[in-house]
Parts: sequence; structure tokens; C-alpha cells
Amino acid sequence: MNAFDFSLIDRLPSYPAGAGRLLLSAPPAHGQPLLLFVHGAYHGAWCYANYLAYFTGQDVACAALDLPGHGGLPQDASFLHAGIRDLAVSVRRAAERLEGPVVLVGHSMGALPVLVAAAEMARAPAGVVLLAPSPPANLPGAAALPPVPEDVLRAPPGDKEIRERFAGCAADVDVSAIRLRLCAESPQVLNDRYALRVAVNPFAMRSPGLCVEAGLDDPARHPAGQDRAIADFFGFEHRLLADQPHAMMYGERWESSAEVLLDWYRRTYDRRRGNPR
Repeated sequence: MNAFDFSLIDRLPSYPAGAGRLLLSAPPAHGQPLLLFVHGAYHGAWCYANYLAYFTGQDVACAALDLPGHGGLPQDASFLHAGIRDLAVSVRRAAERLEGPVVLVGHSMGALPVLVAAAEMARAPAGVVLLAPSPPANLPGAAALPPVPEDVLRAPPGDKEIRERFAGCAADVDVSAIRLRLCAESPQVLNDRYALRVAVNPFAMRSPGLCVEAGLDDPARHPAGQDRAIADFFGFEHRLLADQPHAMMYGERWESSAEVLLDWYRRTYDRRRGNPR
């Protein structure tokens, strides 16, 4: 499968989830937990096309969420002022719509609405997975970043940053399939992360979890030890994947990150059901 072929997402049935949109790849069966993928800044559910095909092929129920204003959803006036906690509403609505046990999977900025939703849901999610996550404000030593102006949407990154930070590919690789799907981002969302404005109570986290660190990530956004500290803060398992770029779900070696998630999923839920390995 071409790592930058995201067309699967355009063929999936979709359902409203708050102001977001839920795209269902493989429905749950026999009470197994469903993986609900939540994208990061500038992205949409499309970025998980490889994962959706992979986990469907492994008979693991899965779906992806377009957060409000992403994945082609309208960016109206309210989007300019939307923050992380607004996005968390759609995460909760999507989990409620799915009804059965759900594992919330958040990438980068998307880790924050996932964590907020997981801590506030009346019924705790079956699990939480963080991929190259943004840190909560109350993580000791969390790295802040320079804020962006809050009166205008932030344009998505260009090809150079897509290659170097997101996909981890060579300078001559065509990344137009990614660039054409990226969208502008709410400055409130970005500054919620950059200025460390969203705290999450670790004692409210009642779910098993996994935090996957991308070894090729930007050290300014993910300084050494920060992703492991996030895992320890919430009592999650930590895995460092030395060969992975920030957008590990569509980088050139995306399969190895999917395999780590599948291994954790099978170990966690086979054991909890009492099934033999």
C-alpha cells in the first residue's frame, strides 16, 4: 500500500459526532474494544487511512474522527475560537455513538482532547493510546512553545516541514497527497498546546494506556524524556520507536508503529478477558 494513499477514507460511511464526523472502517463485534483514532493539528481522519486498512485486516474494530473544522468540515467563524476542550466534546460524542468499549487513540495535538475526554467521560474508555503526544499543562517540566497570533487561522505547513517533520522522507519525495489534505488550524487549539493551557488530572485516568514516542521527532516540541514523562504521569506503558517520524501513521515505515499498537492491544485485552496467549 502506498503510504501516502489516503483514498480509503473517502469511501467510508460517516456519522455526525458533535460538530465532528465519525468514519467507521470495521464495526465492533463480540464486545471487543474499538480503536477510535483522533488526528492532530492540520490533519483529519484521512491521516489514519493506513492504520484503518491494517487493523481492519487484523479483525480489530476501528474508526477515525474528523474533529470540527478538519478533514473538509467547514471552518466557520466559531472555528477561529475553538480550543482543545471544544474538540474534546466531539471525541466524547463519537465514543458515545459507538456505544461499546472504545480505545481512544490521539496523535500529537489530538492527544489533548483524547486525554480531556478520557478523564471526563462518565464511563471510562477501555484504553488510551497517545502517539507522539502534546503534553498536558500540569506535566512537570512540560515544554512550552512560542504562541501564534489568535486573530487569524494558522496556515498548514509546507512541503519542507511535511517531509522533515511529519513524514520523515527524502527531499525528492512527492508529498503533494499530504499537502492537499492538510487544513488551516485554529490558533486557540495551537496556543492551548503551545502555552500549556490544558491540564488533565492524572488521578481521573482510569484506563490502561500506551504512549508511543517517535524517535525522529522535533526536539523542540518533544525534548528528551518528555514523552516518557507523559507515560509515567498517567501510568501508561511507554515505547520509543527510533525510526519513526512525527506522523508515524503515514511515514515510510508506518507498519512498525501499527505493529506496536496491535501488540499492546492484544496483550491488554486478551489478558483482561482471561484468554490464553
